Amino acid sequence: MKTKLVMRNLFKRDLKLMGYTYVLTFAAVFVLPVIFALLFTGSLHGVSFQNLLQNDILPFISMLFLFVIGHRVYEPFKFYIQNGISRRTVWQATLIVTGVNSLLMSVINYCYFYLIVQPNVGNEFTTFYDDAFGKFLGSTSVGNIFTQILYEWLLLWLVGVAGSFFGSFSALMKKRTRRILWIAIPIALIVLLRFLSQFHMGMNLEGFEGFIKFMVGYTDETGGWNPFHPIGVMAVGIIVGTDITYWLQQRMVLKNQ
Repeated sequence: MKTKLVMRNLFKRDLKLMGYTYVLTFAAVFVLPVIFALLFTGSLHGVSFQNLLQNDILPFISMLFLFVIGHRVYEPFKFYIQNGISRRTVWQATLIVTGVNSLLMSVINYCYFYLIVQPNVGNEFTTFYDDAFGKFLGSTSVGNIFTQILYEWLLLWLVGVAGSFFGSFSALMKKRTRRILWIAIPIALIVLLRFLSQFHMGMNLEGFEGFIKFMVGYTDETGGWNPFHPIGVMAVGIIVGTDITYWLQQRMVLKNQ
């Protein structure tokens, strides 16, 4: 009963924020270019509805939204713990709501692209899924509809879980430690990428390369892409990520601030 109550509260909050996000995104895609064109050129020459539709950033915005919402772990945790809700209940409700939000955004993004964007822009304007995996089940297969929604759903859910992981991890640390990590981690990644770019020719990366290809769905035998490989990898990532997040949240404490 308590889990349903927390789920309802979290979903109502997220649904309102999701609505604001879509409104602001559509305003940025359709209104801002018109304003900029009028300000800097004095006319709308070259600006058309078809051109604006090509600025389809909904998948990226969805990932950003879910990561940010997932990262906001401590405040809901503090609120519910202070009101007698257990950590496990909050964790379960958050996990389910993240999955529901991801599915909803995946369906909205799919419908927007195939019902609005493609009919007005043309079939040559395709998604990443179409380019990479569209031929696996057949370009006209009905199964592609469900597989593409499933693919984006799990991708968005995984991003939300990643946000929850980093939010939970950050909540265990002091502000000074978090600031140091925000600086140290990007530097470490840059150094690692620099090292790999310099010395990758002398390293035996065939096994690693084969593993990455398998994860993303590419097979040398067929020279094609199998969407069920990354779908399986993302499903495992969600399960492992939520388990780690649960372990982290069991160690979170209320802070005096």
